[in-house]
Amino acid sequence: MRVSVAKLFGVLLSLSFLLSVTGCSNLSSLFFYPQQQYVRTPHDINLAYEEVKTVTADGTEINSWFLPAVENGLENTESPVVLFLHGNAENISTHIGSVYWLPEKGVNVLLMDYRGYGHSEGEPYLPAIFQDVESTLIWLRKRFPERKIFILGQSIGSAIAATSMGQLKDQYQLSGLILDSSFTSYRSIAQKVTASHVITWLVWPFTWLLPTQWDPVEYIADISPSPILMFHSKEDLVLPFEQGLELFEAAKAPKQWHTSEGGHIQTFNHEKYRKILLDFLTL
Repeated sequence: MRVSVAKLFGVLLSLSFLLSVTGCSNLSSLFFYPQQQYVRTPHDINLAYEEVKTVTADGTEINSWFLPAVENGLENTESPVVLFLHGNAENISTHIGSVYWLPEKGVNVLLMDYRGYGHSEGEPYLPAIFQDVESTLIWLRKRFPERKIFILGQSIGSAIAATSMGQLKDQYQLSGLILDSSFTSYRSIAQKVTASHVITWLVWPFTWLLPTQWDPVEYIADISPSPILMFHSKEDLVLPFEQGLELFEAAKAPKQWHTSEGGHIQTFNHEKYRKILLDFLTL
């Protein structure tokens, strides 16, 4: 999750318009900074892939990339599946760096762009984005009726992943949740950001208007008995380490916590955390 001071300052100028035209719930759109243009495709990094189009309940077309698991040069027909939910800026073409290594380790990956990101239609806001997630889960469960399906979320994707898992794990028989650099609530993060800059402190009072019904902390306990794996680095300068730890404490067993290394969402640049993830996927 990346924060733009200029954009947050723009909240002050446009807030009254947002409240009168879109309502409080669409203030959540201020968390999302989509980029439509791809900077690369999986082919550019020598990965086989399939472009996947799904349609949500409200008729929005969502674009994803499916990377098939490969072992010894052949597609792995028994491997687990990971639905990857990226951070709040750019799109799957930049965030592929977090998961490109999984197919050669025998893991299928579906990278989904939220509405408004990449080649997905629409504009991003809550709760509509949860429809995007469900549309991809429908596709995955039809494609892989017997496979283990996990959700992996990073940054704001971790919040979307936790809420989606809490809502949909039974319906789509989801096997587990992985969170990297997570937080408890949208309001708490907005308050931290707006209070940390002289320019944006005027916006701070309006953070109380942000809805709480989709906060990950409201759903994390519901995920049990499905397992949860969480990572967060103390070097993360975007989302506080304490936020991730607080969310972990709200979760029920079975759960694992690993204090990772590096900056924001840099966990899987390190081989030891890749191994922890792979071990979790094969439990």
